[in-house]
Amino acid sequence: MIRLNPEQFSKATPLFAGIAEWNVYVTAVLQQKSPGRVYVDNPDAPRSGFLVSLDRNYLVGDPNNHGFNTALSEELANTLLAGDRVNPANPELAFNLDSPNWEPALAEILADWRWPPIWDSKQHYRFDQLQVDWHKILPTGYTITQLDIALLAEQGLTLPKHIIDSIRIGWQNEANFVENGFGFAALHHNEMVCWCMADVTVGDRCEIGIETIAAHRRRGLATAVTAATVEHYSQAGYRHFSWHCAASNKASINTAQKVGFVLERPYNDYTFHYDEPRHYAELGRLYFFEAQLYEEAADMLEIAIEVDDAPPAYVYFLAARALAHLEEPVAIEYLQEAIATGFKDWELLRTLPEFAPYRQKPGWANLWAATP
Repeated sequence: MIRLNPEQFSKATPLFAGIAEWNVYVTAVLQQKSPGRVYVDNPDAPRSGFLVSLDRNYLVGDPNNHGFNTALSEELANTLLAGDRVNPANPELAFNLDSPNWEPALAEILADWRWPPIWDSKQHYRFDQLQVDWHKILPTGYTITQLDIALLAEQGLTLPKHIIDSIRIGWQNEANFVENGFGFAALHHNEMVCWCMADVTVGDRCEIGIETIAAHRRRGLATAVTAATVEHYSQAGYRHFSWHCAASNKASINTAQKVGFVLERPYNDYTFHYDEPRHYAELGRLYFFEAQLYEEAADMLEIAIEVDDAPPAYVYFLAARALAHLEEPVAIEYLQEAIATGFKDWELLRTLPEFAPYRQKPGWANLWAATP
């Protein structure tokens, strides 16, 4: 396996052409518009390839190339898994595959990693035609403005952490985002409450993402801000807008479709969090909500609690829910820990069906006696 020098990246362009069609980061790396690393088995006639971007990693070509797979396993152990990363700010190691046939090979490549991957079903949408007039759907009391250097400076210390993280992870710094990225934001009483940002751009292609502060959701803001973003930057020359989201994220999918994005393809991705407690907590969430495998969810969440010096309330609470589905008495103990570490959504606790059998037990009365 060979790590290509940047001047050799063009040799790998045909090999990555398929996955580049729906992953703008790949093109950005190959054209040296965004930091990354490119590996192939043979520079002159590449059969298998691995590309590292700021966002994630991509495996393409022949998955049965065992020499390449073995060499890649060693390279990952010495680089990405050992702290030598393209983007040290990124808390996870995620993989996109150009074919499901890579799944057994990926398991082989990462066989020595410390914990199993988080599998997730994703969807890729591509913008087709604008379907809404954002001026007409913008709720009263909100304004939409460009997310530029002036707005970033004006927001200063009040800038939402998610935006700070997005710029730090996707663009490395604010100056790079201002020069090569773009976005729009909704303001409410001068507070930034919703935004749509480019995650990566190259030529007339980009990937965008959306976020809304919890207190301002379900008001149509995400649709309005996304529509404003696509409208403005279509006129500025962008022709390809990509949108990636989890297949279970109905709110994100609804926003994309309302604006005028169409489903281009479903796909799977595979993620490893470098932080062990976070990784097992995410595995537990996946088993609980997506797969509804409560025994497996409980196992993963109990590991997350065991390896964390200070488990957050939501991990204790989800463990309690999983164990309640299994009718395990210890569910009450985890519920008590959740309350002790900050859980306060009493109405949710009163209505969840999995706790119905516990509401008649003495432990439940004692639990409620200790709560406001």
